Amino acid sequence: MKKKLLIIITSIVLIGIICIWFLVQNKSAEQVIVDNLNEAVSNYTDMNIKDDKLYSLKVSDTQMLVTTYMPEYTFFGVSTDEYTVRPSRIEETLTTENEQDLPICNFDNVLLYDEKSDKFYNVKFKEKGKPVIPNFTEAKELNRTIFELELPNASLVESISLKKNSDSPIVISNKDDVGDILDILEGTKPTTKSGEIGTPIRVENIINVDFISKENVISRLFLYEDKGKYFIEQTDNGVYTISKEDYDLIENYLKGN
Repeated sequence: MKKKLLIIITSIVLIGIICIWFLVQNKSAEQVIVDNLNEAVSNYTDMNIKDDKLYSLKVSDTQMLVTTYMPEYTFFGVSTDEYTVRPSRIEETLTTENEQDLPICNFDNVLLYDEKSDKFYNVKFKEKGKPVIPNFTEAKELNRTIFELELPNASLVESISLKKNSDSPIVISNKDDVGDILDILEGTKPTTKSGEIGTPIRVENIINVDFISKENVISRLFLYEDKGKYFIEQTDNGVYTISKEDYDLIENYLKGN
């Protein structure tokens, strides 16, 4: 009887261990982010402020702890509002230079980048304890923004102005040519870049494409070459790939073909 009871107890313990192991192994990526950040911040005692009950961890303190104990993570911003969209490029992300000396608990959200997975997260947190440290509660992966090229309706376009680099512009008024150019531009695929404000920089062979109606520019695009690849850029509305053949077709209009 005792032997049978021992076997039952042992079996229950083993099942419990297996269940716990299974749960740990199947934690969501978001929960892992939360746990890792809380573990990193728990090391604030190494900063010799354990007995300072009035101290609040600054943004810079928290960044330092995260960088030290979880170097694959980078803080790109803190905000009272939730981050909802993944930044288009890492160099476009927010910085926290102006908030470095402020208590992190003045805010509610962190924009976090996980270098290993190349993912951005909005991570929520609340105040905890004395000294005041952040208690991370929820992480949400931020999805890439997919843009769609906005082209004007052909019936609204009276002419198209093409200008390459610093050359003089060429105005195309023939309706068939206008329609053909619009057809060429429709064959694009979006990237995840948001598009600069104004003329793109650090690229080659830029063609300005202005769509004109009643002497007003109703839409503007930039075609350009960058490291042997060709793109269309629309201010604040994405960067799109275009084939060299299609780029050349547009360029031919500048040559009078």
